[in-house]
Amino acid sequence: MEPPTPRSLVAFVRAVAVLALPAEAQLAWVGQLLHQDIPLADELALEFDDGLRLVPTFIERGWISASALPVLTELENQLRAMSGEQNASLWEPDAVTSRPEWHRVRVLARATLTQLG
Repeated sequence: MEPPTPRSLVAFVRAVAVLALPAEAQLAWVGQLLHQDIPLADELALEFDDGLRLVPTFIERGWISASALPVLTELENQLRAMSGEQNASLWEPDAVTSRPEWHRVRVLARATLTQLG
């Protein structure tokens, strides 16, 4: 794995920002990203997870504050609680627009953006 760059930080913040968007905008983003008419909602969490692994280095380099860790952890825990085969229905486009789990993701993502500054 390559060392984190400012570009990887931007990609991570963008992933959090997409998680904070209204549901319809989230689905449009994923649809554009994957160039498909049927969005795959799990792509939203995958982008976040890719960047989350780099957070310790982002903090070490002073690119983000360690004060963001609690809300990042809450967001990570929410997404993990939604994962697994037993929760596959949560990753359908209809669920993204209607389920309270996704509402919580959006609330936590907005709080995370505030902490990331």
